[in-house]
Amino acid sequence: MASLANVAAALPESRFSSDVHYFSTVSSTNHAARDLGRAGEPDGTVVVADEQTEGRGRRHRRWVSPAGTGLYVSLLLRPKFPAAETGSAVQLVAGIATAETLNEFLPNKPVLRWPNDCFVLDSKIAGVLVEAETTGRGFDFLVCGIGVNVNQEVANFPAALRGRATSVKLQLGHRVSRLDVLATLLDTFDSWEAAWREYGMDPIRERWLELSPESVAGSVSVQTETGLIEGVANGLTDAGHLIVGTDDGTHEISVGEVIRLRPL
Repeated sequence: MASLANVAAALPESRFSSDVHYFSTVSSTNHAARDLGRAGEPDGTVVVADEQTEGRGRRHRRWVSPAGTGLYVSLLLRPKFPAAETGSAVQLVAGIATAETLNEFLPNKPVLRWPNDCFVLDSKIAGVLVEAETTGRGFDFLVCGIGVNVNQEVANFPAALRGRATSVKLQLGHRVSRLDVLATLLDTFDSWEAAWREYGMDPIRERWLELSPESVAGSVSVQTETGLIEGVANGLTDAGHLIVGTDDGTHEISVGEVIRLRPL
């Protein structure tokens, strides 16, 4: 990603190709996209950075974002749907797009782990962070951030993550073009978001679960705000909540983190 011109030229013509903002260094692409949204930038605005100094995932965890290695991108979205419905749908769409994109480059099939992570061979390779902006008038816009480990070496990961995180390069043994990954990702996201807008959540939920087989029938432990829930995963609700059957009944989990997940 040498320049904004290279980024823009690499994208197929779509709603994401006309307003691309490239930064060599930024605190966070989500922060930058949020600022652009507040300034009135349109739906489909893209923010891409070569490096993030304060990249983050869910629960404000740091997303290690060294220069020249990963893909750090945020999309500014202004869909005309309720905020809660839109946020859930966009998170699932982004997960699908990320997994399908990586499947084009990897020898091993990536899988999704609820709510927002992408793994290959049980090592994390990508993540999604969706944030809503609301004003006194209600829902304004969404920012969808996607981080993909593309050309990281083992040494690029903190010691605590080595063995638990991977990259496309580590899986393949050679570098790949981040521009190619970005172009595929945006094209795939655009297709699936269009499917959601036209057909609703059913095809989105169905495809997400195809990419997350352990979420259909897997032994799962989920850390929630009220405690640990252990049981058997049984798919997703229309709102994207994880359904877990336990000895004391069925739980629909809207906020939590899967800490153990394995096929039955």
